[in-house]
Amino acid sequence: MDTMEIIWKEHHDQLLSFIKRQVKDADLAEDILQDVFVKILSNIDTLKDQSKLKGWIYQLTRNAIYDYFRNKKQAGNLEEVTVEPEPDDLPQAMQEATGWIGFYVHTLPAPYREALVLYELEGLSQKEIAERLNISYVNARSRVQRGRKILKKNLTDCCVFNVDAYGNIIEYNRRAESCNNCSN
Repeated sequence: MDTMEIIWKEHHDQLLSFIKRQVKDADLAEDILQDVFVKILSNIDTLKDQSKLKGWIYQLTRNAIYDYFRNKKQAGNLEEVTVEPEPDDLPQAMQEATGWIGFYVHTLPAPYREALVLYELEGLSQKEIAERLNISYVNARSRVQRGRKILKKNLTDCCVFNVDAYGNIIEYNRRAESCNNCSN
């Protein structure tokens, strides 16, 4: 049995269920799942640590769902897009934060938002971002770094985060009662 067949058998049903919960349409879920498996097949050789296969597959799946909603909304109202994480993959606080972080991504200035979405959500390299946006590699790298810095500042202005050794949010508390962007 080859690697793709094993991945298909082990993850197909769970991924399909996960996608259906997000898009609420069985046919669309099947289409997105097919796209995910094409991405897995195309990029499996880039996965360096096989122990992270499940997380990597779910990240590809979340990205595919996000792409669907982004295309549907034509990049508008990104704060309305929420992709629920797979419950077994993330701590509870991280799952909650995933639901409202889209708001903060949407508030980034357009050049930084675009670069950060391409890098973090679509998984493009900074070189690929430079080519896609027709900018220099240094500019692409700078936009990703600045976007991360602004996003971090916006998030930490709202909440205090406690994270584990892997950067997963394990707890968060609102700094100010006037902040209604998170659901704490």
